[in-house]
Amino acid sequence: MAVIIREDKLIEGKTYQVNVYKVRPGRLVTDDEKKRAEELDSYLSRKINDVENELRAKELLQLKGRKGKVLKLWYEVGCRLEFVMDTSIVPAEEREYVWRAIYDHAIELTPGPISERVKRDPENSHFSYCYRLSRFPWSFVEMAGDWTSWSEFFDRKVTKNDTRIIEWLGRKVNEDKVIGRQNWLRPLTKAIHKEFDKKDTTVFSKEELYKILDLIFDQVKKD
Repeated sequence: MAVIIREDKLIEGKTYQVNVYKVRPGRLVTDDEKKRAEELDSYLSRKINDVENELRAKELLQLKGRKGKVLKLWYEVGCRLEFVMDTSIVPAEEREYVWRAIYDHAIELTPGPISERVKRDPENSHFSYCYRLSRFPWSFVEMAGDWTSWSEFFDRKVTKNDTRIIEWLGRKVNEDKVIGRQNWLRPLTKAIHKEFDKKDTTVFSKEELYKILDLIFDQVKKD
C-alpha cells in the first residue's frame, strides 16, 4: 500500500503543495495502490480530526506548550495512535510513512513545523515517540520525567539503534517504586549513553545487554 505525503515542490519558480505516493523501495505505485492510498488518507483525516476533537473536549489541548504539563497531552495522543500498528489498516512496511503523514492531517496536535530530520526519518518523529510513550503505564511515565526527558531517551542514537533498550525499560514497570524518586529518566539516559556511546550494543545477547543495563540502573539509584 502506498501512503500519501504532502510535500512542497518548486515548479517554475513557484511553490506548490503536491501529493507524493510513498512506497517501500522497489515497489511500483499502481492504480490500485493509489486508490488504497487515497482511502487511507481519508481515514487518517477523519481519525486525527476525531482525536483532536476528543482531546479538546477533555481540555487536554490547552496543555500544548506548557512545559510542566504537556507530558499528559502527548501521552494521550500516543494512546490514540495505536491504529498505526494495526496491520489491517497500515502494512508494517509502510508504517514509517504514516508517522510522517499524520503531520499533514494534524492541526492543533503538531508540536511545530516538521523538521528536515523527521522528513528523512519519520520513524523517529514526534508522533512515533508519543506512541512509544503510551506503551508505559501513566504512573510510571509521570514519575520518570517530563516530555523533554522522554523524548531525549527515545531520541538517543543508542536507543534508536537498539530498541531492546526500550523493552528493557518496560520491564522496570513491574519493579516496586523503581528508583523511588521522580525525574530519574534523564540521568539514566545520560548514563546509558556514556556506557554505550562508542559501542555496538547489537553484539550483545538480550541477557548480556539487560545485565549491563541493570548495573547502570542500580548505579543511578545510588546516586
